[in-house]
Amino acid sequence: MATDGSPERWTLEPATYRRIVLVALGLLCAIVLTGAAVRLTGSGLGCSDWPNCEPGQFVELGSPNQTIEQVNRLFTGLVSVGVAAAVLGAVRRRPRRRDLVLLSWGLVAGVIGQIVLGGITVLVDLHPVAVAAHFVLSMALVIDATVLLWRAGTDDGPRRLLVGRTDVIASRVALACGALVLGMTGPMVTGAGPHAGDEAARRFDLAITTATRIHSISAWVFLAAVLFVLVRISTSDVPEAVITRGRVLLVVIVLQGAVGYLQYDLGIPAWLVIAHITGACAIAIAATWFHLGLYSSEGADRPRPSPVGADPGTA
Repeated sequence: MATDGSPERWTLEPATYRRIVLVALGLLCAIVLTGAAVRLTGSGLGCSDWPNCEPGQFVELGSPNQTIEQVNRLFTGLVSVGVAAAVLGAVRRRPRRRDLVLLSWGLVAGVIGQIVLGGITVLVDLHPVAVAAHFVLSMALVIDATVLLWRAGTDDGPRRLLVGRTDVIASRVALACGALVLGMTGPMVTGAGPHAGDEAARRFDLAITTATRIHSISAWVFLAAVLFVLVRISTSDVPEAVITRGRVLLVVIVLQGAVGYLQYDLGIPAWLVIAHITGACAIAIAATWFHLGLYSSEGADRPRPSPVGADPGTA
């Protein structure tokens, strides 16, 4: 970081900026878990108003539910600081990159959207559609931050495929299957399940067994699609780092499935739901990281580039 009196004062090196983005990604994952804690403890309507906790009171910690809801709301401020740092860092990073600036501003737009959605969710008394939209936007933010982290570790130059075009298409199909699991069938189970965030909250008019079966089938399709891609690229001449990232994604999906079946068998206990939501964040990151790695990349704007196929995550 340059701190002298030159015009380049307070600029960031690529490695420093990448650390800032990593912190922002961690915060975005953490707030997904704190939001889940609000729902799982029945604290979704701990505050009856928004943005105030109670009419005329911005902060109110009179009951455990109010405290949990307030902690989650206040944590949003910390996330906002992390996202703002990512934007300012993208502007002050040298060499400056337009793609990084745009991706970081995407985080700002997403956080603002989360704040608005949070208010709507309270005002509609935790309607499952609003809760689902809140989660889907959270996953979109995690994916945006993951792409930003990856791109911050690569050069802003032309990319070439490390696999065949058919493999890339297959990977995109796998991503679409993953999006269906995380963005539709998963929230559908949540909306039909017992953890509504408040005893009086509305539920989807769908049996939990039916919702779970649909979710399970979509997860198996996602697993099969990823396995198909991994088998294809394993038989071609690609860097080992690409194969490793695919195996990591496969392991995360299998573990997530095991947690899902276990929580259903045990009656959906809250502590396993938290583990399942953690797994959802891990899948979003691992799937995005794997797909981005199908393209070649150099070092993070270094004078001497890394070997083709090197994993930016190890730079």
